[in-house]
Amino acid sequence: MLGCLAVAAGVVAAIVLTREPPPGPDPERVAELEASEDAQNVAQVEELVEQTRTAHDDLVPVLEGLDTALPAAGAAAPADGPGGDEVAGWRSTVDDVAETFQASPSGDTGHNVARGGLRSAVELLASSVEVYQSAEDADGDQRDHLLEVAGDLRTQAVRAWSVAATQLDVVAVEAGHGHVHIFLPAQPGSEALIPDSAPEGTDAREEPTS
Repeated sequence: MLGCLAVAAGVVAAIVLTREPPPGPDPERVAELEASEDAQNVAQVEELVEQTRTAHDDLVPVLEGLDTALPAAGAAAPADGPGGDEVAGWRSTVDDVAETFQASPSGDTGHNVARGGLRSAVELLASSVEVYQSAEDADGDQRDHLLEVAGDLRTQAVRAWSVAATQLDVVAVEAGHGHVHIFLPAQPGSEALIPDSAPEGTDAREEPTS
């Protein structure tokens, strides 16, 4: 019996020693996949930067109108603020911008966080406009309450946008596009983040990589 066990052990040892290890990943294939992923990230960040610039330009007039109608805390709202067709135009603009952020292409974590934050900010701004519209048809205390809610939503939207814009700045630098500072105007006391001191476009590389 002991002899049989010894023979069996020898056979197993021989198999272990002579068996070739399983092949590892092909370094060239790994490098090719990493390069493809990097290129995809660079393209996605560039696309998001351009989309954000366009959205910013569309939203600034809406925000300026809301800031006129809903001044900073402590200031009274104008008795005869914007209304009617002007506010309907705000609603149409914000809805159109929100639609552009509905698609959620899968990217790396930094890209996804920036895009999700921008989408949330636009949705908050759309809610602000919607509540402001409702205030137009209200009177007295109800109108005052709705205007206050609309103002709070406006401030939250700007604050959320500033966080997402900061994240976009980070991923743009990492992808080689340089600094991008696409921030909405913020009222005093909004607690919105502000751009860093690096000039727009600095730290860009000629051939961006992630």
